[in-house]
Amino acid sequence: MAGPKDRIPKKRLGAVSFLNTKPLIYGIENNLFPHNFELVKAIPSALAVELNAGKLDVALIPSIAYARNSPTLRIVPACGIVAHGEVNSIRLYFNKDLKSIRTVALDISSMTSVVLTKIILAERYETKPEFIAALPDVNKMLASADAALVIGDAALFKTETAGVNYLDLAEEWRDMTGLPFVFAVWAGRNGAINLDDTQAIISSKNLGLDNIDAVCRAAAAEYNADFTLVKSYLTENIQFDLGEEEIAGMRQYFEMAYYHGALEYMPLVNFYPLESPAEESSSHN
Repeated sequence: MAGPKDRIPKKRLGAVSFLNTKPLIYGIENNLFPHNFELVKAIPSALAVELNAGKLDVALIPSIAYARNSPTLRIVPACGIVAHGEVNSIRLYFNKDLKSIRTVALDISSMTSVVLTKIILAERYETKPEFIAALPDVNKMLASADAALVIGDAALFKTETAGVNYLDLAEEWRDMTGLPFVFAVWAGRNGAINLDDTQAIISSKNLGLDNIDAVCRAAAAEYNADFTLVKSYLTENIQFDLGEEEIAGMRQYFEMAYYHGALEYMPLVNFYPLESPAEESSSHN
């Protein structure tokens, strides 16, 4: 009989406490298959800090957080939080002409969307405003700034702001580049997880997508939201696969972030392997 010393320590998996993570963590959170993870939830920026401090083994972090630490990190293949067009949960509200914007209040829980906002305002509207950190309350934000960036559930469920225009930033990105936008990826330090762990994260996503109605029912109950709204968001606005087109969009974002001074270097895009070196070698023979 195995004693306490024989037990394998659980690896700490950090996830964002937003609706759009529900399909990704479905299998792990509900223990639908054997895995070796302890699930930890926090806002995106906090997860990136915890991962860099070594307090998490792998985490769902903003893509810009991966870019800023890419030399030491690897991405889990095939998984991400992606938009191919209008996303509804990343909104820039404004109450004056976009080219006249001088100040933008930023949702303090955001990282990737902040840089995306800077890129879009510079590239499409030829303005480089001052950015101010704020809590995600659109009315209060617009009382102190010309525009307000709100992300995640606050943008999706708390948009009762009358008479205010907004940009959907994922839609703006698609119009500008023709590519999807990758908001977040599973990332960890090189060697922090093994092949079984990598496959478990991918399996969790696949189970979530295979059981999307169950995911949406549970989320609708948790958020006291309409099932149709939740399902529309998780099946039409957000995608969870990370393929060639999505990776191209991520690379384009990194290039533009570097050009606009949000990155100090052009990051490498490195993935955890999906097979062992021996298997990889034999598959190429």
